[in-house]
Amino acid sequence: MSGIAIMMMVLFIIVIWGGLIISALHLIKNPDDHSGDLGHSEHSTNARLAGLEHH
Repeated sequence: MSGIAIMMMVLFIIVIWGGLIISALHLIKNPDDHSGDLGHSEHSTNARLAGLEHH
């Protein structure tokens, strides 16, 4: 492998794994049940949303 190929491989490994780590940390700080359109709505409780599921 040439030096440029190794440099590109390292760069994209850092970008992909870095993005995964950043997104995981963001999800830990901002859980799905506290964000989005229904995050703070009284109609977005687990029991209420489970009752709306179609089986």
